[in-house]
Amino acid sequence: MPETLTASLEAASTLPTEVAALKNKVANLSSLIEVSIIVNSTLDLDSVINLVMEKAQSVMEAEASSVMLINEKTGMLEWEVALGAVGEEVKDKVQLRLGEGIAGWVAQTGQPLIVPDVNKDARFFKKSDEVTGFKTRSILAAPLKVKNRIIGVAEVINPLHGRAFTEDDLDLFSTFSRQVALAIENARMHRAMLEKQKLDQQLEAARTIQESFLPQRCPTDGEGRFQIAARSIPATQIGGDFFDFVSYEQDAIGLVIGDVSGKGVPAALYMARLVSDFRIHSKNISLPEAVLKTMNEILVERGRRGMFVTLQYSLLEVESGKVSYASGGHLPLLWLHDYGMRGEFMSSGGGAPLGITRDTRFIPRTIQLQPGDYLVSFTDGIVEAKNSEGKQYAMEHLSKKLQRQWTSPQELVDFVIQDVQNFTDGTHPHDDLTIIALRWGKD
Repeated sequence: MPETLTASLEAASTLPTEVAALKNKVANLSSLIEVSIIVNSTLDLDSVINLVMEKAQSVMEAEASSVMLINEKTGMLEWEVALGAVGEEVKDKVQLRLGEGIAGWVAQTGQPLIVPDVNKDARFFKKSDEVTGFKTRSILAAPLKVKNRIIGVAEVINPLHGRAFTEDDLDLFSTFSRQVALAIENARMHRAMLEKQKLDQQLEAARTIQESFLPQRCPTDGEGRFQIAARSIPATQIGGDFFDFVSYEQDAIGLVIGDVSGKGVPAALYMARLVSDFRIHSKNISLPEAVLKTMNEILVERGRRGMFVTLQYSLLEVESGKVSYASGGHLPLLWLHDYGMRGEFMSSGGGAPLGITRDTRFIPRTIQLQPGDYLVSFTDGIVEAKNSEGKQYAMEHLSKKLQRQWTSPQELVDFVIQDVQNFTDGTHPHDDLTIIALRWGKD
């Protein structure tokens, strides 16, 4: 037989095999394209994993499939998806430690694995079959990796039609698993983004509600006997600082400033309740020490461990310029004389923060303002503000900066806020900034 004829016959005999192999590769490529489309079609974690694993199980011609993810809190492998006759049972009843079972070994080593006969592999974890009645014969397992970090394991179980899993199957399934890992990462990032958006919306709503508890404008006097300005800037969207004013019929104005311990939502809720209580009780009680005593009793009675508030309450007799004040653990008042040219800190008179103990005594103090004098109240977020080098703004610095002539309380308040922000120079604030400035006497 001529050599050319022999070669042609040999080529013809291998052609069906090559065609079959080519068709198989085309089918696998088509499946991978489908999986890619699935991954990009939805960001719902459960839905996308189910769809991908259904496809993988079909292409691998397997009896069952599963995805196990590592619980970051417990370190255990937990079934996220289990497809097959007993899928729901195994999801509810079985967990694996890293290194335990075939899946645990793959998660620990990061290596894909073919187990032709689980009865001949000591790593096989028999409990899943025992609790479900399922019969595992052979496993194909691959790690789920995201940026070289293993987040779980995917498996297909028991090849159908009497076939056995091959190295080609392992390569293809590893590719499927990379798609599954990508889908999980995308879904998790999307879920985290949605949760953050939801939290941001809730915090924005909380900020709006909290702002409604603060005065929208400061008290004014038609005769020009006093001027008041105030401002509060939370360190985050919501904070624990607050201020308020009370007008009395006997020609007096009450000014309160406070700082709730802690930050965020707990401090904001505590503040909101406190402001409500203050407005109710300060209407009937004018003496600063009596107001603080009443507020302290209320806060102690419904107190929560670790929650307290520093509070300073001042009462201005508008006609005379006499100021009575008392403090519960708050910073001293800064008294500026002669339109701000000289300054001194006034003793707070002692008194622990409110909400700690019922027996706290609040000592009243009195000062007599002269025309052009200023009283400045502030929270510790101002004097404890730090720059990039860790240096504090400090009370001495505040006093020095404010000993100059001011044209209005608003000018003073705006200056302090801007000066603190310039001092910190972009450093994220660690506490709320709140300040009240009062000037007494006609121009």
